[in-house]
Amino acid sequence: MTNIDFIHDHETFTSLWQRARSCMQKVPGIPATELLHFDSSNIGTERFRDLIRSLAAFNGTGEFAVIVLNPDPFDYFHFHFGKYPGFIVQTCHNDDAFFEILMMDPGNSAADAIGFYSEQYVVLPIVGDWFMYADRGWDWGTGVLSGPADLMTFARESFAFYENPG
Repeated sequence: MTNIDFIHDHETFTSLWQRARSCMQKVPGIPATELLHFDSSNIGTERFRDLIRSLAAFNGTGEFAVIVLNPDPFDYFHFHFGKYPGFIVQTCHNDDAFFEILMMDPGNSAADAIGFYSEQYVVLPIVGDWFMYADRGWDWGTGVLSGPADLMTFARESFAFYENPG
């Protein structure tokens, strides 16, 4: 059993959800040349998990959250499962726990596991000013990374991002 769990506390989730929505809303105003692009399905790979952990540790505590924005976390996920579609990864959590929570059945509905059903998600550091936003509805299921220049250079050297899809 994983030692990472879905967020159950309304205040904790709402705070992270508001941050995540704010990040999502910034994306259209950021020049494409200042974003690094990735495939949204990369979240299920070891290299991407390692990248997220490295970014979270770059200028922060090493802890991060994954928050689902769509489908609606309140009227759908919380209504049906009594918890929120998001989780916090602490430095003490092992690498396998990340994949376990992504594929965890939230309650008699394996198809609603975050790794399968999330149309839009955001990865946020608990401490830091970068974010990843992914939208499986965009062409090619694109995601983007935004952050300070030094972090973006570090990320570019650590992961095979692809050119701006346009």
